[in-house]
Amino acid sequence: MLEAAHAKRIITPQGSVPIQGHAMRKSPSTGVHDELEVHVLLLNLEGTELCFINADLAGIDFAFGNRVKTAVREAYGIDEELTVFSTTHTHSGPVTTTGGDHKPDPEYMDMLLERTMEAVQEAYTHRKPFDHVTYRQDEVIGFYGNRNGRDLPGDQTVTILEFRDAEEHVVEAFVNMACHSTVNSPLELNLSADLLGNVRRELTPYLGVEPVMSNGAAGDMSNRLYRHNNDFAELKRVTVGIAARAAGFLDTGRLDLTGVRHRTVSYTVDYDTDKSGLEEKKAELEAKLETAVEFDDRKWLLSEIAGCERKLKVDHVHICLDSTIIRLGELELVVIPCELASAFGKQIKSASNAKVCLIWGYSNGHSTYVVEAKGFNGGHDGISTQLKRGQAEEYVGKLIQALY
Repeated sequence: MLEAAHAKRIITPQGSVPIQGHAMRKSPSTGVHDELEVHVLLLNLEGTELCFINADLAGIDFAFGNRVKTAVREAYGIDEELTVFSTTHTHSGPVTTTGGDHKPDPEYMDMLLERTMEAVQEAYTHRKPFDHVTYRQDEVIGFYGNRNGRDLPGDQTVTILEFRDAEEHVVEAFVNMACHSTVNSPLELNLSADLLGNVRRELTPYLGVEPVMSNGAAGDMSNRLYRHNNDFAELKRVTVGIAARAAGFLDTGRLDLTGVRHRTVSYTVDYDTDKSGLEEKKAELEAKLETAVEFDDRKWLLSEIAGCERKLKVDHVHICLDSTIIRLGELELVVIPCELASAFGKQIKSASNAKVCLIWGYSNGHSTYVVEAKGFNGGHDGISTQLKRGQAEEYVGKLIQALY
């Protein structure tokens, strides 16, 4: 039996809250532009059940991801490795990870778990049969790309999975793309799902159902070099354009999802912080900030300085990049708890022997940037990464070795 079901809940916090995502932004929220939501896609593939969750948040701590996985297993018996809690990585939502100036509000995190489980329950009791899965895949050019330079390679591929019945009606849908959800200005104080959440809304009329989104290898991907502005009018222009282009993709083929396998890939980082090197880099950035005039230049430098300051607060780095590779017949999902550089994402997808391989980032926890050695200590992602030079290649190598 093949079954799929979707449900959602609003997870917008009440009142004024600290906003996660930009070092330049110091003030709490003053309103809500568009609601934050959590979406659930529940699958039954010939008796094997999977629970895919996506929330309009910047990220989550591993402890919260484990809370969700445990709750789903206890309530519905779904294997914890087959439950994925991911985020769109909006920078216009509440604080939901530790490590910054503010900590997650325990009451909000409890509400988030409660709303998530309500959506899981609704999906579980409203499963619908489907006959086959059709995928549509192509590039969306002109709205986003590698944020470190237009001439640098990026991954603008958008993949749409449509769960269709025998009459070709779309029952449910799943969308994968790789881009930071950061159209909005860091000075904007209204909460918003930003790019991925609003692509979801714009795609819904085309698909006939609300898709569950997933963000990919977006560590160096954004619309920073493509935007005309950074307000809500620009957010509308960008998301309408991306959705219209993606909706026009032709059917690429069908996917057989039966035969579910999964494995965990562990990679641990342990080292003492090089504080003298960080102090030197921070001083270099502060000197540049003194003469920077352009808004984007100052925003970028402030983010890089904040990245140095965060790392200086830590004497010893210990990170577990526990990832999951889920093989659903002809579909391979590489589920990672980090912000992977797009070049690595393309490398992994090319190494897979699946008909379709998708990178699913910001999932089950949020750790750090995973940056190529040549980009180390340069740009926001290269400065903010908590991996040492070359460790990203080791981690990606382990993922590739573990592909089915």
